[in-house]
Amino acid sequence: MILGIDTDVLVNWAMAGAPHHRAARRLIETEVRERKSRLGITPQVLFEFVHVSTDPRRFENPLPMDRAIDLTRTIWDAEETVRLVPGPTVVHRALDLIAGLRLGRKRILDTVLAATLEGAGVRRLATLNERDFDGFAFLEIVPIH
Repeated sequence: MILGIDTDVLVNWAMAGAPHHRAARRLIETEVRERKSRLGITPQVLFEFVHVSTDPRRFENPLPMDRAIDLTRTIWDAEETVRLVPGPTVVHRALDLIAGLRLGRKRILDTVLAATLEGAGVRRLATLNERDFDGFAFLEIVPIH
């Protein structure tokens, strides 16, 4: 089974000072060790991770860029990671979802993530922002506690 990972979960997993650090760590450990899940990661999520984790306005101790890049490579290359690269149908599917659900511009990247997961057959997504994925009936949201 594959669990899609949203950027917010990855950031909280990596950043010790993040508010949901322990919960993100616990979720990923439980999924990988106990449920034998693999983690579905998209390039989009990794690039957002680098952007957020190095931002001094968000964190008192942001990651230095070289550390964020090294960690991103490690995540992408990990045995537990399934690399989910958007296929040729993702653009049309995302646009159809945006139009059909009448979504605004702030939902574009989340819609692309949802369409990428759908195209890869991933039906579960771990996120702290459940409302960002409202309307995507093909996704089961895995909450972080």
